[in-house]
Amino acid sequence: MRSVYAVIDEDGALKYQIEENVDLPPMTEHSVMIQVRACALSPYVHTQILQDVGLSHSRLPVGREVAGIVTQVGSAVTSCKEGDEIVGVVPLDAPCSGCADICVLEEHNIVLKPEKVSFTEAACAVSDGVKAYTALHYLARICAGEIVLIINGADATGTVMIQLALHWGAKVLTTASNEEERTYLEGLRPSPSKVIVVGEKASSLVKSCLEETGGLGVDYIIDNGVSQFESEEDQILALAVTSQYQPHKHELLSCLGMGGRWVTCQPDLQLDPPDSSLLYLKGASLSFLFTDVWTLASSQQGRFLHILKDVMEKVANKTVRPCFEQPLSLENVPEAYRQTTVHRGRNVMQI
Repeated sequence: MRSVYAVIDEDGALKYQIEENVDLPPMTEHSVMIQVRACALSPYVHTQILQDVGLSHSRLPVGREVAGIVTQVGSAVTSCKEGDEIVGVVPLDAPCSGCADICVLEEHNIVLKPEKVSFTEAACAVSDGVKAYTALHYLARICAGEIVLIINGADATGTVMIQLALHWGAKVLTTASNEEERTYLEGLRPSPSKVIVVGEKASSLVKSCLEETGGLGVDYIIDNGVSQFESEEDQILALAVTSQYQPHKHELLSCLGMGGRWVTCQPDLQLDPPDSSLLYLKGASLSFLFTDVWTLASSQQGRFLHILKDVMEKVANKTVRPCFEQPLSLENVPEAYRQTTVHRGRNVMQI
């Protein structure tokens, strides 16, 4: 069996390679063997998080969101049978890669794929859908008629978040890094209420949000990472890590209204006492968005399966329309990871 792995070299850098004749993990009574038909490529391999959960190996699996056909099931599996088309998420602590010919998952990490949804659509939608569902429903708890600010709405995850938030009746404000992204976002149907172009010589994020809300601030903020630096030199260093726009944490605090909820993807976010005091005075709250907790916490398996099923239903009825690039072959996966180009849609491997 062929499989793609990331190998950590002596300098700590990741090198992606295809390995032949890889041994499959042993089947258990709840295991499901899947012939992989599509696997979405994760934007990053978070080596630090993998080490935190005990996966400090020099060889790391690649590809987490898979769709395929069941070829073998364990004796206790009841949710699917051989020949079924399924979609699922490879847990963070799993030994096998999703970018492979064959993948073995536990049945509580997969759901049946609707007939109307292609393998490529399913693989691309599952990760972004789970992230959007977790941020908007479980953490922000958005309500119809309230206002949500989504940072970087033109990327794959941001697009799904916009679609879900609008479907649930919220008013959506989002940011774009340039006029091309603005045109893309305004072309969505339904489209966000306001697209704010950020960056040099662009309108102020805080000013635009306050104008749209009558000076009250937004009810929810979903970011894609934030800047914590003041000096220009530190901001340049931050841009070296990610080329996407990241607002400063003080900007987001200023945009947040009374009783608002801020959901952040920044794992090392540091709030100074004045920042905490401002949150306190606004009666606001802060949550951290880490979607892999669903597969790491066995007590939440029921909710996780509910999210997966609901996301697939929304893809089937076109409420959620995932954005993806031209499919790649397994042989081209290492090269796709080596490229630093930021794509609007998800890269996906197709077999």
